[in-house]
Order: sequence, then structure tokens, then C-alpha cells
Amino acid sequence: MLSIERFEGETALCEDAQGNRQELPRALLPPDAREGDLLRDGPGGWEIDREETARRRHAAAERLSKMGARTRRSQVEAVLRRSEGPVSASVLAAQFGVSRQIIVGDIALLRAAGAPIIATPRGYLLEQAHVDASQYYTIACRHTTPEQLLEELCLAVDQGAVVVDVIVEHPVYGQITGQLEVRSRYDAERFAQALARSSSAPLSLLTGGIHLHTLRCPDRDCFDRVCAALRRAGILVDE
Repeated sequence: MLSIERFEGETALCEDAQGNRQELPRALLPPDAREGDLLRDGPGGWEIDREETARRRHAAAERLSKMGARTRRSQVEAVLRRSEGPVSASVLAAQFGVSRQIIVGDIALLRAAGAPIIATPRGYLLEQAHVDASQYYTIACRHTTPEQLLEELCLAVDQGAVVVDVIVEHPVYGQITGQLEVRSRYDAERFAQALARSSSAPLSLLTGGIHLHTLRCPDRDCFDRVCAALRRAGILVDE
């Protein structure tokens, strides 16, 4: 059984009970499918498990009626703390029986109160305070095509690094940072696909393709391997 996390264009991003992600073409789903619905693979294809969906929504609504906004925000933070990966606003909304907009507001208030929550293309993530700052490195890169963007991310994660963010220098707003948390080729490909489906342009286009990345590496050797791979590809700017 799958839960619909959110829709991106003509693709439904879903998650199973173990937290594994799966993408389904929207055309294969019932026309009235929406975020938070539970899907099962029936004899005629994917169908909504309306009974289980209604049961879970009713249970979430009952939980909501018993808790105030502060309690909900505390529980949202607890969910992020337990999660090993990003959790989308839609998944949190379904879990707590509220709208996505309420969750976005909850996250904003938690961040304002000091919670180290970052927003990534795949959802919200609670930064782990125990990570040694010495494991973070910054590199400068240049590319101008979607193919090079995907190549850059894949080269970094193939060497064992996590691409934490992308940073550009805007002539008016100054430094602009976009959180990425790309940890694998799967993450890189999903990011590139989401960018292609949207009308958004990469931040690096604001600066002629020049941008910075923060990398999280297990050791210096990992960082050196990333630099060598990007240098061979003509993407690293080190002169």
C-alpha cells in the first residue's frame, strides 16, 4: 500500500509503510486521487483504499481535536527528529489531520523559535547537532546546462559526499542559499526531474553558472575525490 505524498506535474510522489519512495504517473491513478490518499494495487490497476484512507483521516482528526497548536508543533518536531530523511509538508499534514498550509506555518514558528529545521526539495529535515563542523567543505563550480547540473551532483555523491546546499551571490539580495541535501544518485535524479518539470531555473543561472556548494564528507579523502572528479569534468572552479 502506498500513501500519496504530493503531486509534481503529472507525477505522484508516494511512500510505502517502510518509508520507501515511489513515483507513479498521475494518469495511472483515479481522477479524484489527492494528497494523503492510500493506494492499493487492485485488479484493474491502482485504486484508492477509501475505507483505510477515511479511517486514518478520522483518527488524525480525533488526535487533532485533543491537542492544541503548541502540542502539534512539538509533535511535528518529534517526527522530524525521529526521521532518517526529509518529511514533506503533505505527509505531516495527513498525519496530523490539518492542511499543508498549517504545517508550513508550524515549521515557520518552530524555526523562529530556534529549531534547526531546513527545507529541502524533498521535505523538511532536522539538522543533527552532533555532526562535526570539520566535515563541511565549500567548493566553487560552474555549469550552464541541466545535463551538467545532474553530472555535478552525481559525481559528488558517487564519491561519498552529501551536497548540502547551493549558494549564489545575487547583485541585489546578496547571498542566496538553496537547501538540497542530495545524498544519492536517486536524490540527484529526482531533483533534476523536478527542476525540469517546473518553470524554475537553477540559481546558478543568476551568476552565469558560477555557484558554491557546501559538501558534507566523512573525511578529507572524500572531499579530495570529489574535487578531482569535478575537475576532470571541467566543472570545478579552482583557479
